[in-house]
Amino acid sequence: MTEHFLDSENSKNTAESLRARTEHLRTGLRTQAGTLRTRTEDLSSRAAKEAGARAKELGAYAKGLGAQTRKWIQENDAPNRRTGALSIAAAVAIGGLVTGTAESAEPDLRIDRQVVVQPAVQSGDGPDGGPVPDTEAAEAAPAAEPAAEPAPEPEPEPEPEPEPVAEPDPGPVPPVDDMVVTSPFGYRDNPMAPGALEFHTGTDFGAVTGTPVKSMLGGTVTEAGWHTTGGGGLRVVVDHGDGLQTTYNHLNSIDVSVGQAVDAGAVVGGIGSTGNSTGPHLHFEVLRHGNYEDPMGWL
Repeated sequence: MTEHFLDSENSKNTAESLRARTEHLRTGLRTQAGTLRTRTEDLSSRAAKEAGARAKELGAYAKGLGAQTRKWIQENDAPNRRTGALSIAAAVAIGGLVTGTAESAEPDLRIDRQVVVQPAVQSGDGPDGGPVPDTEAAEAAPAAEPAAEPAPEPEPEPEPEPEPVAEPDPGPVPPVDDMVVTSPFGYRDNPMAPGALEFHTGTDFGAVTGTPVKSMLGGTVTEAGWHTTGGGGLRVVVDHGDGLQTTYNHLNSIDVSVGQAVDAGAVVGGIGSTGNSTGPHLHFEVLRHGNYEDPMGWL
């Protein structure tokens, strides 16, 4: 029973607290609303005052223009000039009407209608009874401007130069000019060991010592120096890409270095008899993906 009584008291206190907070929020909102109304009224009053002051300034300006127009008409009293003055006065009156000052400008811009629309030519005053021409209007007419010269035709743009065309690869070049085959590709008797059969991995071309040896195709030099395996001696290897390589063996001299790019037909060395050799010649090999192929099939 005591717990039920305490719960009722707590609920009552919570409700009182909520009512107090609600009343406090309402009071704050009413205060803010009053402040906003005051600021709004103040801004409206200031805007009205500024608009009225601006309208007075425009009215005074329109009056000044009207006075200047009347003075100009009095000093330049000609029918054709009056028409121009009417146009100026009408423009000023329209501007005053748009800005709310047409009423203040109207008394000063009122012009005698009969004077403004007075005919520019009177009949019967000429020597033959005809109209008298208005010489002032004729003098005021501007002379016709000369015809504008035609614009010069644009110069034609120069044609672009053709792009250089790369020269085609000359194709396989024989490693020596005179291809005298002294030992073909394939099985043969070993010249260093008579009676012993061996597989000859390249083609031998006989020539005098120092005869230029040329790269079969363009590529990059990957070996250039003494070779200890196989037949041995001075050796050059050129990588032509796509798994294709050529080797030049038993050289007397080497004219290239590792990493050097060479073109087809470039001299890589001179024929010699270094390593296991019975005389000056070129042992020429062709390898594709590590497999030996008959060089004569490429030449």
